[in-house]
Amino acid sequence: MANYTVRVELIGVDRDADKYEKLHDEMKNEGFWRTISLDATGFKLPPAEYSKITDDTKASVLDAAKNAATSVMGSDKKHRILVTRSEEPRAQWNLEPK
Repeated sequence: MANYTVRVELIGVDRDADKYEKLHDEMKNEGFWRTISLDATGFKLPPAEYSKITDDTKASVLDAAKNAATSVMGSDKKHRILVTRSEEPRAQWNLEPK
């Protein structure tokens, strides 16, 4: 299984806006989490970042994130997405415990 970290930016939307709350719900429906577990400790990810551990391809993970963002923002492409895949466990510094 690979670790995916996905960042989604909704262009022109304040991070505290209702659209981000809707995005969080849609990303959860697509199998993403807003937390990670390292060494039996859970941590919250930075704003607008999500985690997914899966055997899916990067393209499939990207499609799932695009589906979530498009359901919130519509098809006008007012969002940016970055998908990073890692076979190794993640490392963190100063993330907030969940």
